[in-house]
Amino acid sequence: MIGAWRCRAAIVCAALALCAAAARPAPAVAQQSGILELRFLDVGQGDAILIRNGGKTVLVDAGETDAIAARLRQLRVDTIGLAVASHNDNDHIGGMDAVLRALPVRYYLDNGFPRTTSIQRTVLELVRDRGVTYLQAGPRTIEVGDARIRVLPSPVAGRSVAQNDHSVALILERGAFRALFTGDSERRELAALVRQNEVPDVDVFKAPHHGSRTGILGAFLARARPEVIVISVALGNPFGHPHAEALAAYQTPGRTVLRTGQDGDVVVTVDSFGCYEVRTARSGPTVLARGGPATSPARRQHEKRP
Repeated sequence: MIGAWRCRAAIVCAALALCAAAARPAPAVAQQSGILELRFLDVGQGDAILIRNGGKTVLVDAGETDAIAARLRQLRVDTIGLAVASHNDNDHIGGMDAVLRALPVRYYLDNGFPRTTSIQRTVLELVRDRGVTYLQAGPRTIEVGDARIRVLPSPVAGRSVAQNDHSVALILERGAFRALFTGDSERRELAALVRQNEVPDVDVFKAPHHGSRTGILGAFLARARPEVIVISVALGNPFGHPHAEALAAYQTPGRTVLRTGQDGDVVVTVDSFGCYEVRTARSGPTVLARGGPATSPARRQHEKRP
């Protein structure tokens, strides 16, 4: 009951702050004291995720175009502590060169598997020339204020493996809250993560590969049990994403599924206990999903399983 009370109290406070900010630009969300902001940016057919907490900023992927730099400035981002490329396909690092030119970046982490494309060469040259510290995706934990990001390198080995299955996976944790991002990982990598027992019970999950049928695996979803799934995808894209098979797997009773192409930016706010709320650019101050430590006993029981 204490956990539930804390969530209700925090939710009321956050809702009042957001309602008061509704008439102001979107960055007001990130300025709430003690609130972590997890923002899935609407960047078309690509990925870009912004995390801000305790004065620290992390960018995971940068979409396909240079427009990401102006978008970050609009959100009042002036420095990036860590930029992550989940993998080196253009729809994830196409805008990373613009970010590196526009903003100070302290650390840059990628999957360590080059694709030898012009955009990747440009990005790595900028990392070198601007004195950005390069990090390879070994297992590590990175502090982001009082939150942390666990880095899970792909368990799939071999230079012949496609970039998608070399995606870096990240787990964001604050209090009882967990979010999982796996880039464009497909069934091979998802199955390997399950075999290695690297898939936790999470609150929020970024759908792999823009909602492709190649990114769904029943055993993975059964382990992760997300309450909210975000699909980063362009409306009317030429690939038919999200595929019907993926939507059928994701849209189960009690789960919220959102798409950046339809809903705009998807913003998750998380307090220090792990109570969270989900809003979108389309919904404005209306809360579309919420959760927190009150549900943690079921999670703890689930995680006791071998």
